[in-house]
Parts: sequence; C-alpha cells; structure tokens
Amino acid sequence: PHWDPKVDAKHPKFDWRPPEEPHSPFMPSRGTYSSRDNATLRSQFQDLAAAGVDSAMCSWWGRKDWQGKRDDSGANANTDELIPSVLAAAALAGVGVSFHMEPYGGRTPQTVLDDIRYIHEAYGSHPAVYRENGLPVFWLYDVSAQHSSQDVDAWREVLDSVRGTSLDAIFLCLWIGDRSHGGLEDLDFVQRGGFDGAYTYFAATGFTRGSTPSSWKRASSQLRARGKLFVPAVGPGYDDSRMRPWNGHNRRERRYGEYYDSMWLAALDAEAEVVSVTSYNEWGEGTQIEPTRRSIRVPAGIVLLGLLARGARLLLAQDQAMVGPFQSPS
Repeated sequence: PHWDPKVDAKHPKFDWRPPEEPHSPFMPSRGTYSSRDNATLRSQFQDLAAAGVDSAMCSWWGRKDWQGKRDDSGANANTDELIPSVLAAAALAGVGVSFHMEPYGGRTPQTVLDDIRYIHEAYGSHPAVYRENGLPVFWLYDVSAQHSSQDVDAWREVLDSVRGTSLDAIFLCLWIGDRSHGGLEDLDFVQRGGFDGAYTYFAATGFTRGSTPSSWKRASSQLRARGKLFVPAVGPGYDDSRMRPWNGHNRRERRYGEYYDSMWLAALDAEAEVVSVTSYNEWGEGTQIEPTRRSIRVPAGIVLLGLLARGARLLLAQDQAMVGPFQSPS
C-alpha cells in the first residue's frame, strides 16, 4: 500500500494468484518458482556465469533469528535461511556472492556491525563468498546522506572498528546524488562515514540524480579523487505497476534493449571500475534480466510472442558483451 492513505484509496488493490498471476507484468521463462528450490538456484547461477557476471548481490534482511520486520512486502521472508543453498549453487557455477544489506526493522550501525560479525563467522570461509582484493563486499541499501545523515559518525565508528581486522570488508553505501540533506551531501557522507564507495542501485533513469546516467562521469571523477569507488547500476527497464500503481511516472520501457544499452554505454563512459546490474530477478519491479516470456512489448501493448525467448536471452548476451572491460584477466 501507499504510505499516504488518501493516495492509496485512489488505486486498486491487487489479489495476485500465482503461479498463473504473479506480482509482475512479466513471467519467468522457467515459470514461477521458489528460491528455495536448489535446481532453480543452480540454473540461475549458470545463467549468471554464462553472462560473465562475477558476483550475485543477494538481498539480505537480517540474521535468521532477528526479531523484527523482515521486508517491505509484509511476507516476513527470512532470506538468511537461504544463504547456504545460494552459496552452494554459486560455487558450482563459479560465481561469487555478495550481500545487499536491506533496511530490516531496527537496523542501526551497531546492528550492522553485529551482522558483519555474524556473516563472517557463518559464511566467511565459504569459497563462493565474493572477494575483491581479499575482502568480501557489503552493499548498504538506504544508507546515504538522504536516509541517514544523522548517523554518519556512528557509521564511521563502526567501519573504523573493523579495518585491518578479520571483519574488514568493502563497504558501499547508496548514492542518491548531489542533493544535500541536513547540510550533508552524498560525497561528504561517503568520506565522513568511512565508506569505500557508493552505488546508485536504481534502474529507473531520473528517479534520483544518482540514477541519471548523465551525472555518472562527474560522480565517478569526484569519488575517484577521494580514493573511493563509484558503482553505477544499469538496468533493462522499470515497471512496478503490478505492485505500485501510483508510480507510473517512473516506468521505463525497455525499447527492445536500447534502454539497457544506453545505461551500459554511460557506465563505460564514466570509467567506472565496477558496474552493478539491477537486476537479475527483481520481478516485482520489472528490472529482471532473467529469461522472461514477456520481455518485448510494442507501444500498442501487443506482445510479440515469437520474439520473446530470443529477446530474453539477448539481455544476457548484452551483459556478456558489456562486462568484458570489467573482468580481471585469468
């Protein structure tokens, strides 16, 4: 539901009935599935390996014994329970796994320190944990000047406490852009908070200044000058109309792959050292590159069934072509 009851009342309520009717305008080519299914996980990681992807960023909503909100959908999904199966499938495919630290209920810099300790102890020795220069990678969603400027010094204290220890890692916060919040801008937030860099996450161009590709070259240069990483997120499009009917202004058509191409080219032009893809399978927001039965639509809304399978695989082929400059020589 929308956070404003007056806005929410203006829009229809959905009654999804999977597997025939998922919460997405798209349908997976493999059909609706559960991420608890090991065969599905193995197939998905093989997709990622074939596309040249180094690391899958897994949505992580807190430790499995955490008492509090698990996710924004109200499903109370315990993603930590799935990590052992995810790591096993990733290892078979030769793909790494990094952790996208979601804003679970009650999250603070101190609870994240406890999370880091837990993840290191529970999973740190697994060969599928992705490492850059020997360090695992943590993506801290909704940690930015806009979301947490009041906690910037607490973040610095936490991150300083793990530097040079067995809990050290690469920590990336969210990059909203140059808009200041409480007098603090994202560039200063990254520096003052002690983060290693920032990522843009959002697949809808223009949703934030940070997700606007024309701003990436400057952002990359600014962060590089401070010894920080800039990680632009590219995506094939955006359509969350089956979840958020009020959000139509942020819908972005795929344009037969042109939208995705344009974001990749902007990332290359920004000379980013790392690029993330939003997403492999965020079906509810229509950002998936996982093969789909409905990846191509014409303006009139007619689905071109004969092109769907080919179109779905073209997105993965685009990744294979684009990721070359970012891969380390073997």
